[in-house]
Amino acid sequence: MPQTDTAKPSFSSGRRWLGALSTVLAAVGVLALMVMLNYLAAGYFLHFQLSRDAPFKLSSPTRAVLESLTNDVQVTIFFKPNGDNEEIYGLTQGLLEEYQNANPRHIHVTLLDYTRSVGLAKDLLAKIDWGGRQEKDLVVFESNGHFKIEMAKQLAEYDYSDLMAGRSKFVRRSGFLGELHFTSDIYALCHPQSMKSYFLMGHHENNPGDPSGEPEKLGDTGYSRLAGILKDECDSPWDRLSLQGTNEIPRDCQLLIVAGPRTIEFLPEEVDKIATYLKNGGRLLALLTVPCGLEPMLAKQWGVELGNDRVYDKDPNYNLGQYTFMTAQLLQHAIVDPLASERTPIRMVWPRPVYPIEDHGKIPGAPEVKPLAATSNQGVDTNNHVGVYPLLAAVEQGVIKGVDTPRGVGTRIVVAGDSDFLDDRVIDSCIGNHEFGKLALDWLLQRPAVLIEGVGPRPIKQYSLFLTSAQSSTIRWLFLAGLPGSVLALGGLVWLRRRR
Repeated sequence: MPQTDTAKPSFSSGRRWLGALSTVLAAVGVLALMVMLNYLAAGYFLHFQLSRDAPFKLSSPTRAVLESLTNDVQVTIFFKPNGDNEEIYGLTQGLLEEYQNANPRHIHVTLLDYTRSVGLAKDLLAKIDWGGRQEKDLVVFESNGHFKIEMAKQLAEYDYSDLMAGRSKFVRRSGFLGELHFTSDIYALCHPQSMKSYFLMGHHENNPGDPSGEPEKLGDTGYSRLAGILKDECDSPWDRLSLQGTNEIPRDCQLLIVAGPRTIEFLPEEVDKIATYLKNGGRLLALLTVPCGLEPMLAKQWGVELGNDRVYDKDPNYNLGQYTFMTAQLLQHAIVDPLASERTPIRMVWPRPVYPIEDHGKIPGAPEVKPLAATSNQGVDTNNHVGVYPLLAAVEQGVIKGVDTPRGVGTRIVVAGDSDFLDDRVIDSCIGNHEFGKLALDWLLQRPAVLIEGVGPRPIKQYSLFLTSAQSSTIRWLFLAGLPGSVLALGGLVWLRRRR
């Protein structure tokens, strides 16, 4: 019987072990290389926009601000994602992701849905002292214990054309102002200015309380809530100031607040000090329920005149009784646009009317005076004259884009013939009052910094599909009969084929 050779293995056991070890080491090497590449990519990634009209592309001024940061900024998007401000939420989230991508070391963005994370939401609202306010869609910026807060309403630009033409009952959002506000807030938090707001005293003005935060009995006409908005929501420290005697307006005064002087008129030298401050780019919030001696200066130099009579609205849709009423009209201006967009009125308490002086505005370089709110056509004064009465006005002159000083370039003034609507008794009795206080202070304190040059609203594009009645009928039958019929026909063909 012939002998057959036993087949020898092609590899020895030692070579097989070496091959397995080589394969394992190669896999480990590839894995280590991937980990190292991902680690390097996290800190040195390349991120760019392909589209020229990308909705979240950051401007060069914003990138310059983000690259200069040395402090951490925590950004909380405090929204209900599928709520009334869903459009603003999407734009805000996308834009702030670009901020974080531009500087992941110092910009940290967190999404907080307050309908799901109730505990975290309560902690944040307590932290920013938001109180019982109903406005919940916010963006909160925090750095070194200081806060900047942007409400969803503030982040849009509004178009009134459809509403005024009767084509719609709503104000349309036409632009997104996120980058303008976000960059300004980050810059302000990381480059704080030693500026203050001052409440004037010495004429029985409403009392804002103690600047140190010590408890003080204020009564119904106190201004502690307005002072709280200044400190907690606008990040502006404040103090009280008297201009009597040799006292001057301090150089660190960013905003002067005349909070309802009652019985003692301003002396001529006090009026002169305020006039000089305004001419040098000052900011003033004047709440003047009764004549106080400032009226001639405001009329002559700034084109805004306060009536001597007080008014209320007889229209039952707005009248609340006891000479209090809701504003029937909110006119187009950056301060009240967010309120007008959601039809949030302001509660007024027997105010004086505030009129723009028409001839004054025709002078070249004259201040620009814009009414902010008005009564209905059933407004009436103490002499029973019926008509529409303007109630609030904003004045602006000499604000120059691209120029920045600690106080700001250009004068801004908000005038109201009512100081009671922002006192502690009323300000939180109506959503619109608190929000108007915040919006007005934001507008007055805003500095037109050089970093904002070239940063404007991003258009919010809306697409409409218009169909004739015949086209609508065709589409209706297509969905009701055409599509189901096609499925049935296809099923019938399959059934016939299987039968054969």
